Amino acid sequence: MDEVNYVDFCRDIDSLEQLFGVGTNFNQSTTFFPKSQPRANNAEIERNCPSDTEDILARLRQVCSQRRTRISEFFRDFDRLRSGIITAAQFRIGLNMAKVAISNQEFKMLCHAFQANKQGEHVRWRDFSDQVDEVFTKKGLEKNLDLEVGLARTQTKYTKQEADEQQRARVQQVVEQFADVVRKNRLDAKSFFQDRDRHRHFKVSPAIFRQVMTGLGFPLSEEQVREVALVYGEEDLQIRYAEFLRDSNVLEYVVNGPTTGAKSTYKTVNTDF
Repeated sequence: MDEVNYVDFCRDIDSLEQLFGVGTNFNQSTTFFPKSQPRANNAEIERNCPSDTEDILARLRQVCSQRRTRISEFFRDFDRLRSGIITAAQFRIGLNMAKVAISNQEFKMLCHAFQANKQGEHVRWRDFSDQVDEVFTKKGLEKNLDLEVGLARTQTKYTKQEADEQQRARVQQVVEQFADVVRKNRLDAKSFFQDRDRHRHFKVSPAIFRQVMTGLGFPLSEEQVREVALVYGEEDLQIRYAEFLRDSNVLEYVVNGPTTGAKSTYKTVNTDF
């Protein structure tokens, strides 16, 4: 048609680089300020180390039974065709919506155990929900009345991560340093922890433990709190503060304690005024 593309023509004539000497070719900021790397967030809510998949299902049954939660309700909306299969990302979102906190290792084991026969990372959510909901009832009970109900496993055998010798030595150093603070300030630290322990379980979360210790004038880093949780923690890393205070308590109040048998050296002096 013998037409001219005037847009390209004007771009070549009126380019910013030729007119003003500016543009991407003249930008030297990248040589002085290198591109920053994205921040890697490795935060974890749970650090459970289960031995097998049955341990995970037993813990989820226990949590759902206490909260009276039907976990299948949080996955059904992702599966519009009701095929019983969703992606691994949707499976993770459904667990978060149900407020079921699991560790990364638990999530990988569940995805591997309930992996769907489909390209990509897909999970059979319906089979997973049926096994968790066995704590309430069994699927197909209306067709077979002879099925036994209430035999779902809820006891876990989690293998908690154990602290090594170096971590125990650092925790012992923290205990000794805190004992010096208690001795100097004459602190009754147990009352401060009991104010945050409403149910009197004598254990608190690592975040609350760190807050209370900071309020007592003994701040701890995240690494120190994590090591204390490994030594004085349970499966869910709840710190047993009663045992920690028992090892660090140096204040002894003895009433009517045993005597040494030594004679008193006090001499009575009668002064006649």
